[in-house]
Order: sequence, then structure tokens, then C-alpha cells
Amino acid sequence: MKATGLFGGSFDPIHNAHVRLAATFRDALQLDEVWFLVTPQNPWKRDSSLSADRHRLNMVRLAVEGEAGLVASDYEFSLPSPSYTFQTLRHLRHDYPDTVFTLLVGGDNWEAFDHWAEYGEILSHHTVAVYPRPGHTVATPQSIAERGWQPVILEAQQMDISSTEIRRLAAENGDFDSLVHPDVAQYIKRYGLYG
Repeated sequence: MKATGLFGGSFDPIHNAHVRLAATFRDALQLDEVWFLVTPQNPWKRDSSLSADRHRLNMVRLAVEGEAGLVASDYEFSLPSPSYTFQTLRHLRHDYPDTVFTLLVGGDNWEAFDHWAEYGEILSHHTVAVYPRPGHTVATPQSIAERGWQPVILEAQQMDISSTEIRRLAAENGDFDSLVHPDVAQYIKRYGLYG
């Protein structure tokens, strides 16, 4: 069986903390791969501030090139939208029966995990790894704890980088080069993504 971690997000743009977190996830759980599952733009709820799917996927590809076991994935692009996590995982279990998938979520998402659609199905089939967010303790919702489900807590170095800040700096012609992979910085400037 292949062990694959799933790190979902908009990655608009992907930054150095994302890559470091994925590498920590890979190493700590001894995963064969970690997929950056780039979330497509929801056609029913257009967010004009979200960069085009292809740009966000291309930036992830640039950021993980040469990083062992880190993979840019457009898997969700082919699923009906909006695709909830439990639906994505159903498709993945069907398409990759010889792979065990582990889901990575932030501590803030874990605290509200009992509000996710079909969260019981997710936890019945998959391990969830949680990374604490700055200022957040990792608390398991009572309804989940009562059923004996516990996450794996990922001890990851906290890096104070946000995609929001990078977009702001790019829009103001500020210096964000140290926050992203050099090729991602060039890509953002070449296409004027946040200007």
C-alpha cells in the first residue's frame, strides 16, 4: 500500500511555509508522497480575487519541483463542483484502491471538524493530521472525542507567512521574494497576478 498525504487549499499563492509544512508532514508520518490538492474556483460562488486555477496549479508545480515526494495535484479540477472533502476522498478511494490517504488540516479547521459534511465517514476511513495555527490550541470537538477519534498532532515549526500578505505586498510593489520560491516570485511578476 502506498501512503499519501493530502494537503488541500487555494494556494493563492503557495509560499515557503506551505512547502516546509508539507515536508514535515511527509517525514513525520513516513508518507511516500504529499499531494498539494489545489482547490478549484467554485463556479457557483465566483470569488473574483482568487487567481485562475491554472495559475495557482502552475505556482505549486514550480514550488515543489525537486522536492522529494511533494506533488502538485489538479485532481479536484475534474470533480463536480463544489466538491466537499468527503466526496473528494470517496473518489480517491475508488481511483486509488492501493493507496492510504491521510488528510492534513489546520488546528482551526479541526476545532470545527464536526461541522464538516459527512465528517464521520472521513474519520472512519482516514487518519487526520492536524497542525496548530499560531494562537490556537488543538481542541478535539466533543462529538468526535466521544467516538474515540483522535488526530495526529503534527509538530511543525511555525512560520509567520500568509498568502494574504504576499498578495498585498505584490499589489503594492513590495518585496515578497523571500516568502516564496524564486520561480513563484518570477511567475507572479510575469503575469501580474496581484497587481
